[in-house]
Amino acid sequence: MNIPEPDNAVSVSEIQLPSPRNYIDGSFSEPASAPGPLLHDPNTGGVLQDQRVSDGEQIADALAAVDKAYRVGAWEEYSPAERAQVLELIADRLAAPEYAEKMALADALTTGTAIRVTRLMASLVPFVFRGAAAYIRGGELQQMLPGKAGEVEYFRKPWGPSLLISPWNGPTAIGSHKIASALAAGAPCILKPSEWTPHSALIMAEVIAELDLPRGTFQLVCGNGKTGATMVEDPRIRAISFTGGIAGGQAIASATAGRFVPLQLELGGNNPLVVMADADLDAAAEGIVYGLTNLNAQWCRALGRLLVHRSVKDDLLEIVVDKLRNVKMGHSLDETSDMGPLIHKDHYQLVQSEIDRLQSLGGNLISATPLPDLSGYFIAPTLVDGCTPEQSLGEIFGPVACIHTFDTEEEALVLANGTAYGLAAYVYSKDEQRARVFARRIRCGGVKINGFSLLALSGVAPRGAWGVSGLGEEGTRQSIDFFTGARVVGVSPQDVIGGSGAP
Repeated sequence: MNIPEPDNAVSVSEIQLPSPRNYIDGSFSEPASAPGPLLHDPNTGGVLQDQRVSDGEQIADALAAVDKAYRVGAWEEYSPAERAQVLELIADRLAAPEYAEKMALADALTTGTAIRVTRLMASLVPFVFRGAAAYIRGGELQQMLPGKAGEVEYFRKPWGPSLLISPWNGPTAIGSHKIASALAAGAPCILKPSEWTPHSALIMAEVIAELDLPRGTFQLVCGNGKTGATMVEDPRIRAISFTGGIAGGQAIASATAGRFVPLQLELGGNNPLVVMADADLDAAAEGIVYGLTNLNAQWCRALGRLLVHRSVKDDLLEIVVDKLRNVKMGHSLDETSDMGPLIHKDHYQLVQSEIDRLQSLGGNLISATPLPDLSGYFIAPTLVDGCTPEQSLGEIFGPVACIHTFDTEEEALVLANGTAYGLAAYVYSKDEQRARVFARRIRCGGVKINGFSLLALSGVAPRGAWGVSGLGEEGTRQSIDFFTGARVVGVSPQDVIGGSGAP
């Protein structure tokens, strides 16, 4: 197929997407099953490559290898300093321009996210591995505590073989965080990337393979949801870190409940942005547009509901519409694009069906961004006014958000806490102290005041999830600790029974 080339960008024909490959028990191999659905360029609909799925034998080999690696314990027995040195070597190699650019180009081409954003995310990968290295170098996994009969050892050991399942949105950033955390913890692991975006994981696997870690320490298995389910259900898997949709998280929780498998589940959100009557409307409008366009709103902390004080609604929307007119939607490889297409046709149709549903319920569509002259899966950032809160309870996972008004802060709080989700929220007010008081009452993992950044508020703060948004917390410390359990060893004081001494 003849694929049109973008302006101001690397040519699509010059991008060499890595072919899907497994890395199992120290060797690369092609996934054995017949090709699955084709991967298409979301900008144009042109065919990029086949999806490939591992067969049962390959999955069994990976599970056997990770279990053997855990039983042998070679990686676990590396000291924290030795593991940190390996993580730093991975960081150094992934910081090389050729690797960072390959990952950024692959993500932009396959997800539709603008290249400027995927380059930012690829540039963070070395910091992820270095952050994990610094944490375990600091002695957090091995400590001596005061005891009644001498010092007590407190140390953290990996639960066992760990399964990492990364999503198609933000595959480089999310995948690298899971890999770095599991390896830092000493846990042999299998990464199952999304079948839609396995390419950055393949690049990271190539780098890790060069370091000759103990066999089975890190493995990559390509496949789809059935591939992941097979590994989730295997009793040799002792911890699972999953980022994806609610249905996937529920299936994992159900499949592992009887085995009491530790789970780290990040499942998305329907995030409110609250604009108080005294807010800087230009700043709020900037945040709204960012929440509708960054990563094409295909990320868990994107804008889901705009909650605005009735007195400033009209003025705010006028500013938002003016800013939306200046958003450049275009080819994801175009250096000048602010926003690209949705990842694939099925997701495009799902988001479009939500727009149609809301419109059929009386929603008025507010959209001003011109669509590009391309045949891909483009949906302009859209606000929907006129629907009730009850009609906008679910996550859309696209550039669409509903507008609801309030007259009092208590009404705003009810709206903000009015869904089953609890991932992120945003509050705009010139009175920061008042905003803080309000923000503390929102039941979610994190609230940003007067800003809407992709980056965390603090490098050491956890990223939490409440309600159906997930289970557990993420962050350098939190994710490494997740893969481990505590052990305490020391000499016990002699018990005194019936005497005056306390045991």
